[in-house]
Amino acid sequence: MSGVLHLPNHEPVAVVVGCHGLMADKNSPKQIELAHGCTAIGMAYFRFDHRGCGDSQGDFEIDTTLENRGCDLMAAVGAINRAVGKNMPIGLFGSSLGGTVCLSRARSLSPFGIVTLAAPVQNRSIHVPENSPESLKNEILKNRLTFNIATHMTSIHHILIIHGSSDETVPVENAQTIYRMAGDPKKLMILEGGDHRISNIAHQKTFIKTAVQWFADCCKDL
Repeated sequence: MSGVLHLPNHEPVAVVVGCHGLMADKNSPKQIELAHGCTAIGMAYFRFDHRGCGDSQGDFEIDTTLENRGCDLMAAVGAINRAVGKNMPIGLFGSSLGGTVCLSRARSLSPFGIVTLAAPVQNRSIHVPENSPESLKNEILKNRLTFNIATHMTSIHHILIIHGSSDETVPVENAQTIYRMAGDPKKLMILEGGDHRISNIAHQKTFIKTAVQWFADCCKDL
């Protein structure tokens, strides 16, 4: 796998690992901005490409399953432990399917904080727009990507859930389900009129500011 590690100017107090969405990669502008925000508060940030995406090896249509992406996340955390120390507190960020991946592995990783953006709880809740790439339609419509992580929710805590109210791909009800089932502390932020990609500049700024503050506040609980 290929990844980029962002480090602050001094010994990091924690590291946040970011998981990109189904059709995205580690070079998502949201992740890069979040990485800058985390390093500004003394945290490292690691963004990586899942197998079959970006600069990582693999075949997208064959390798893309929730289980494989969960294994990718575990491998990324293992790489971080070797790079910055096994006792470094781990935070998780996931966008869309990346949020699902983080939630599915939270029990194993015991993160100090989690931030999800437009994360689906189950594959059946995903709406595939007609103009979507064929590879996305194949993954969703042909049941190559099936999941339901509702049973994982009871072990989730220290989570910030962000979702656009007008998300055309992953309905906002997914965020409400995560919030309802997760434990405290938790926070739900609905971006009024926000779409799946959070394309509104004001929403992007709100997302970055709120996510960075969430990681900072959760780190204080360590």
